[in-house]
Amino acid sequence: MKKENKQTKKQLFENTKNKLLLYANQPVNNVLKELDSSLSGLSNDKVPIYQEKYGKNLIGNKNRYRWWKSLLEATILNPFSIILMAIGVLVVTVLSSPDWYSFGIIVAILLVTVLLKVIQEARSNKASEKLNEMIENKALVERDNVKKEIPIDEIVPGDIVWLAAGDMIPADMIIISSKDLFITQSTLTGESEPCEKFNTNTNKKTTNPLELTNVCYMGTTVASGTAYGVVVNTANNTYLGRMAKTISKKRTRTSFDKGISSVSLLLMITTIVMVITVFLLQGFISHAHDRWIQALTFSLALAVGLTPELLPMILTANLAKQSFKMAKQKTIVKNINSIQAFGAMDVLCTDKTGTLTEDHIVLERHINVEGKDDKRVLMYGFLNSQFQTGLKNVLDRAIIDKANSEHVSNICNQFVKIDEIPFTFTRRRMSIIIDEKDNNDNIRLITKGAIEEILKICTVAEYKGKVVKIDKKLKEKILTTTKLMNEQGMRVIGVATNNIKLSAKHQFSEKDEVNMKLIGYIALLDPPKFSAKSAIHDLQKKGVQVKVLTGDNDIVARYICEQVGIRGAKVLLGEQIENMTDEHLRNVVMKYSIFAKLAPDQKVRIVNAIKSMKHSVGFMGDGINDAGAMRAADLGISVDTAVDIAKESADIILLEKDLNILGKGCVEGRKTYANIIKYIKMTVSSNFGNMLSMLVASIWLASFNILPMRPEQILLLNLIYDLAQISLPWDNVDEDFYSKPRNWNASSILKFMLFIGPISSIFDITTFLILFYVLKINDGNKANDLSFFQTTWFLESLLTQSAVILVLRSNKPPFIRTRPSAAVVTSVFITTIVGLILSLTPHLEPIFVSLTIHPIILLYITAIIVGYATTAQLSKMLYIKLFKSWL
Repeated sequence: MKKENKQTKKQLFENTKNKLLLYANQPVNNVLKELDSSLSGLSNDKVPIYQEKYGKNLIGNKNRYRWWKSLLEATILNPFSIILMAIGVLVVTVLSSPDWYSFGIIVAILLVTVLLKVIQEARSNKASEKLNEMIENKALVERDNVKKEIPIDEIVPGDIVWLAAGDMIPADMIIISSKDLFITQSTLTGESEPCEKFNTNTNKKTTNPLELTNVCYMGTTVASGTAYGVVVNTANNTYLGRMAKTISKKRTRTSFDKGISSVSLLLMITTIVMVITVFLLQGFISHAHDRWIQALTFSLALAVGLTPELLPMILTANLAKQSFKMAKQKTIVKNINSIQAFGAMDVLCTDKTGTLTEDHIVLERHINVEGKDDKRVLMYGFLNSQFQTGLKNVLDRAIIDKANSEHVSNICNQFVKIDEIPFTFTRRRMSIIIDEKDNNDNIRLITKGAIEEILKICTVAEYKGKVVKIDKKLKEKILTTTKLMNEQGMRVIGVATNNIKLSAKHQFSEKDEVNMKLIGYIALLDPPKFSAKSAIHDLQKKGVQVKVLTGDNDIVARYICEQVGIRGAKVLLGEQIENMTDEHLRNVVMKYSIFAKLAPDQKVRIVNAIKSMKHSVGFMGDGINDAGAMRAADLGISVDTAVDIAKESADIILLEKDLNILGKGCVEGRKTYANIIKYIKMTVSSNFGNMLSMLVASIWLASFNILPMRPEQILLLNLIYDLAQISLPWDNVDEDFYSKPRNWNASSILKFMLFIGPISSIFDITTFLILFYVLKINDGNKANDLSFFQTTWFLESLLTQSAVILVLRSNKPPFIRTRPSAAVVTSVFITTIVGLILSLTPHLEPIFVSLTIHPIILLYITAIIVGYATTAQLSKMLYIKLFKSWL
């Protein structure tokens, strides 16, 4: 039975949208019948059955987060971690002398990697917890004809819930009856203006549940009015519950995750192939009695040497450095990996309200019928908004704020309120009746509302200083003027007045709204942020396409986009997307820059469609309706005024309204990528070259039964070279590199390794030739000749690798068209000194034998360094010519 219930709940969850659309267009009696309920509520004997069937009315993720699951995924289920752990075990168990140094490095790598993964995944559940906090309230429910308050988590489908101003909607409901009901749906839609709800759906053609006029959604609030309705969905089956599941589920892999995985896989394959090859060669070619133990020792040292141990540290140092830098610019970086995602982003999807706009309605214009600014229009609009009772909506507040700023508000002291005619949806207007204090015969009725409704009650208008009849020609002019303002993203309200003489006992009603005089219009707008236009221009210049995804209508969206620099853009509507398959959406998504009247799940679909086209996508939003899209994107960006759930889902939070930080973030992200990829490419190519040299040396020296370099020297060489690159996070980056998006490309790393790596082998082999045939170290059978060979090769390898850092760090000639940072130059210098000290200092046997400071040795090594650097520069130029890129 329980299994059956779970399946039923899953089916209900998947069909939430269709279910709401179906119920909204049915008579209420049919809905009640289907839920086995009635206008007097559920019978008390059915409640326990329904509670068992549907469970508690709480939003949450059944698959609770377990830290140990994340730990397993990061260790024994991760191929790269398995390789590292295997090497770690072997170096302390198989070798005759346990290599605790290598073991410590491996443990440090694993700790950093595992901790980062576990901490990141722990964050994903916080979003769902925020949703639970939203619904810890009580609701007024009618059961068996008795009204009582019960905890929200006890509500079940079929319950009759009563609503009043200030209430939070406890579940998805179909309205049975309402009076002046206005619901704030900003938690779902992001739009701040309340919308009116009724007991019938007036928008029957819509496929977007959020546009249903007789449905109230869990998590929204009652702005004003009263109503009662029947609950149709609870808990995870609600519209909000569907969003919660999207938000709290494991985040999809970002471009950063994919990039790091591809690089790790490449390094792993390279290491395995090279180590096995060297192990077999050493074992079969060598004539030593313990050749296989010797080969294993050498191969394990080689495995550690091939591994870029400092990659996690270089990665973290780069990301942390830029995070601190952005923190100084009032930007919180919640997930440091998102810094690189900033640099990779080539498409930014953004919500409109609260992100591109101020999310604050302002009165943009107050004009007369001629189209000229007129303070009298503002004065009449102010009197209407000021004297009305009840909750003042955002439009009223905008009118009052404007009147205060233009010093018109004192006019209310001259009047006393007599009565008002409240707003209703059928009329779409409201009126107040006021009397001038010093003139009792001057009673005025002032009405404001939708321009179409105001025109219905007006017979005359103030036009060019006269009161004229509204004929067909003037009406067309009025409608043309208001349409033009609508196309500019403004909401237009008409203002009309009339002087009336009334008896003392007159009861005011909408019948008094006749023969009125139109005096003008008030136009309101949610204006763009002051920095939006420059920020978008900067992003476009840096190669980032900007797309607007909004729940608002297409007219307003198009106008705002024009204002911020997204001109001539094509618009795709939510109802069109609803009828598209995922494949169809993928094929057309890049042709549009504005997506309007969207439901939250459609925003997620758009983001996924863009990602499927091999783009790196950022999403900027501030509402619950944006949270799912932020988690689907490679980079989630929110603003300081966002709801908690949006901030929790974001990687980056902007603390100030200045959007120009977006362009700066792109630059910092690209600089981060540049310095990370410098380390990876230089390390991989250098290690590959060393391994080729090892193969040659292994074959060459097989008859001597010796290793080309001691295992300790290999590890030390690798460590010192890595330390030489530890300053790369502070290196300079060329401007032309960060002028466009940068993303991970494992194939470019492979090409770089195969093309640049063998160059070092050429000069290593040159060193072998000089040592054997010029310096003749194998003559005389001296006991230290072989150690002399190993130490000389160690010094040559270290100095050439360190010097070439200055060549490979940029696509330009070093010190001529590009300058390394002081930190990089210093680290190369220190590495050189350390190498010379280790090679020239006596009493470091058996790891090193002291080299005799002979001018010819230094001359040879200097010539090899110069030759290597020159060849590397020429090869770099050829590589760029062939592959059109460098880093």
